[in-house]
Amino acid sequence: MAGAGPAVATENFMQDFSKSSDQVTQLLTFNFLLLGIGNIFWVPLAMKFGKRASLLVAMALQLGALIWCALAKSFDSLLAARIVLGFAAAAGESIVPELVADIFFLHERATMMAIYVIMISGGSAIGPLIAGFMVQFTAQTWRSYFWLCAGLAAANLALLFFFCPESNFRRPEFENDRELEMVSAGDEEAAEKSDSSFVENVSASTPGYTITLLPFKERLSLIRYDTSISFLKALIEPLRLLRHPSVLWAIYAYGCSLSPQIIMIFTMTTLLMPPPYNFSSSDIGLMEIAAIIGFVIACFGGGYMSDCITQYIVKKSNGVIRPEQRLVSLLPGMLIAPAGCIVLAFACQNKLNWVAIAFGFGMVSFGEVYTPNIALTYVVHRHQKHAAQCLVLINIFKNILAFLFLYEAVTWVTSQGFTQVYMIMFMLNMLTLILAVPLYFYGPRERE
Repeated sequence: MAGAGPAVATENFMQDFSKSSDQVTQLLTFNFLLLGIGNIFWVPLAMKFGKRASLLVAMALQLGALIWCALAKSFDSLLAARIVLGFAAAAGESIVPELVADIFFLHERATMMAIYVIMISGGSAIGPLIAGFMVQFTAQTWRSYFWLCAGLAAANLALLFFFCPESNFRRPEFENDRELEMVSAGDEEAAEKSDSSFVENVSASTPGYTITLLPFKERLSLIRYDTSISFLKALIEPLRLLRHPSVLWAIYAYGCSLSPQIIMIFTMTTLLMPPPYNFSSSDIGLMEIAAIIGFVIACFGGGYMSDCITQYIVKKSNGVIRPEQRLVSLLPGMLIAPAGCIVLAFACQNKLNWVAIAFGFGMVSFGEVYTPNIALTYVVHRHQKHAAQCLVLINIFKNILAFLFLYEAVTWVTSQGFTQVYMIMFMLNMLTLILAVPLYFYGPRERE
């Protein structure tokens, strides 16, 4: 909410600080950039000192940054506060998916990951919706909105303290676990072809173990220090995962799915405030309803439907589970976001009715949740032992990729027009789907 909400207050920032549109855009773009780069610090911190401690520190820092934003007297001060805010908010982008991987079973993860993605993406829609009314109808305009966000951050800090226990857990390994890890892709294929008449029922020999629930006071402890992890090693280790095509594809898919929707948010004020639309701040905020509708539909499609499709494929494969089966879930909604790019290209360029713009905006918003959710679930399954490091890379580089488009978004649209911008977005999103095909067929070979 705090990241995208100020997008509707561009005109107010220009008047209050006597800055150009390009300069005011930095309040959004640098916040977005730090939202990715901050993961370099937060995830190793969570591995070393615990996810609970990292989230609490990050939320406290976010609260302080929001108060700073509300009290800022100069543009430079506000820009610095926004940079700190982006850095603090980065913790939620990568640590929370780790919590999902820690807590939920394989057949539940897509649904839970979809809820996470829609909450993250929904903030970029609900923020401008609320901010639009506050900027127009409150005396302090954008400052009132930052005070609201500060209040929500304080409430969130309290909720984290009482209801977010530490999920870091080092599972004991047994002999059976090591034997299972030795099963190769060839063994899986042999298992698929074997006759069911040769199946033998055997009893499990793995010894049981009991985990004692910690008392409530101990669950409220702030730090869970792990002496076996080097902070410096955890800082550098994710980079080696860049050699995996699955991680590179997820970075590309997430960044390209995010860009069309965020570009529209950044340029909506310059498009809809002048004639022939003459929208007010609250009118622009109401355009986010289209994005919210897209998010909700994508949550069902990329979450629950994805889990159902994967479970069906597993049954058809005689119970053999492969991460690539998750990629089949891209098929039902794969063309909605690219089609939305085409709608926006022509609707915005030719100043068509605002309904056409809202329709296209909802379609690209659908893609912002649908494809990234499937990509994240696939990567977490594909690299389960290194899920934290994968999420660090995805959140860093997808934000950098999107930042490259967003930093010049307003200038790009002004000089080249919406048609060129969104047709390029269309091609990039189609390439995401094309690249998923070799991943599906050659992914098992890469694991060998």
